Amino acid sequence: MSDKLVVKVDARGKITIPKEALKAGDILFINLSPSKIELTRAIEDPLVELAAYAEKEYKDRNTQNLRDFAEVEGINLDD
Repeated sequence: MSDKLVVKVDARGKITIPKEALKAGDILFINLSPSKIELTRAIEDPLVELAAYAEKEYKDRNTQNLRDFAEVEGINLDD
């Protein structure tokens, strides 16, 4: 499927989004501005997504231990 689609608004103000782009039950956020309309798929559970992101960052060694960070910044965590 292409990244960009052209759809026509019908007389009732509706558009048809190809079924390949969405699945039944998807929740969408609609952001309206004067020049554009954005549809964004809502993620199922933000905490699950955040945990997956944090796990990936940890595996990619893009994280730092809190105690190591505090030591570098001169913060005493034992007070």
